[in-house]
Amino acid sequence: MPHEEALGIRDDVAFFQAVRAVLAKGGPGERKTDEELDHAIRQIISKAVVTGEVVDIFTAAGLKKPDISILSDEFLSEVRSLPQRNLAVELLRKLLSGEIKTRSKKNVVQARSFAELLERAIRKYQNRAIETAQVIEELIALAKDMREANARGQELGLSDEELAFYDALETNDSAVKVLGEPTLKTIARELVETVKKNVAIDWTVRENVRANLRVLVKRILRKYGYPPDKQEQATRTVLEQAAVLSEAWVVAGQPRQREFQPRVVRPRPEDRYVTCVPLVPLKAAAGAFSDPQIVEDENWEWVEIETRRPLRRGMFVAQVVGRSMEPEIPDGAYCLFSSPVEGSRQGRTVLVQLRDGKDPETGERYTVKRYQSEKTMEPDGTWHHSKITLLPNNPAFEPIILTAEDEGTVQVVAEVVEAFS
Repeated sequence: MPHEEALGIRDDVAFFQAVRAVLAKGGPGERKTDEELDHAIRQIISKAVVTGEVVDIFTAAGLKKPDISILSDEFLSEVRSLPQRNLAVELLRKLLSGEIKTRSKKNVVQARSFAELLERAIRKYQNRAIETAQVIEELIALAKDMREANARGQELGLSDEELAFYDALETNDSAVKVLGEPTLKTIARELVETVKKNVAIDWTVRENVRANLRVLVKRILRKYGYPPDKQEQATRTVLEQAAVLSEAWVVAGQPRQREFQPRVVRPRPEDRYVTCVPLVPLKAAAGAFSDPQIVEDENWEWVEIETRRPLRRGMFVAQVVGRSMEPEIPDGAYCLFSSPVEGSRQGRTVLVQLRDGKDPETGERYTVKRYQSEKTMEPDGTWHHSKITLLPNNPAFEPIILTAEDEGTVQVVAEVVEAFS
């Protein structure tokens, strides 16, 4: 909104505009274009209203810079109570735009939807269709919707990648909703698996690869009865989503294409977790992970590895036995793990210790699987796992399903960072 001082000089601005109109009609010499005259007027006005320093709007408002990924109720309440209403609008606009930009690198559809809502609210405000207080409330509501969207994947039992493809299926369309949530989740999971197997470093510029992916996507949609008149749009959106995620997939997949030979070394203290990590024999590691951070055993060997990932304490190499995670992790492959597993474990491939059970395939207490969980809230407001599912990649194997009673017998030890075959 215009500042009070700006409103105070509007008559002067009108005067300059009137003079400009007269000069444009009958001024001597070479005639200036409308663009040149407009530029000159803007320069005159800007000298009167532009500040001479860079202003940090958070500091000006007396607020701490928030963690954009959280948008907590406490921070939103602070913004709502700001006396400078136009400053509150600018704060929220800046924060939400940054969050949308971050989401666009993971979930195209979700980011596009939130961007449209933000643009619509700001446009109404700029056109004075709504008051400052109203737009602040709209932006705060949008911030809360974005925060709640972070939990959608966990509620649906989908990883972030699967959720991105789930959203790409235009699930807000009535014709698509007829398929039902279970079918749409199945389609999303199969799309992730199929696209991952068929992307390459330059696939977005190779028409033959893009055409093949388009055929595969349409085949999956037809297989599950996706509405024929919606398939073309869904396919385009799925491929757009794949283009966003594929770079990370390709980088993650490259090491699996080379043979890995762990080379045992005797490192100097300063080389540990710089060029080498411990080689942990899982069969002999019972109880070694009682602490969330891996305990270093003097009997464990150290191995040098070639990886693009920066090494850090808590990383280690271990051999994974079994075919349940093929083709991503072949039987006998060595994997680079990272511990502890921070943030949500939903949809991530993790190393799990089964204290009171064993992997039915290998008979071992350690297993590598894709983690999924369902949570329920107690009357006192606390959450607990009602169901934990450890999923194999290989459809020939059954998932390991654990109930609420088993929660204390399961420990997520580490996450698979890289697999070497």
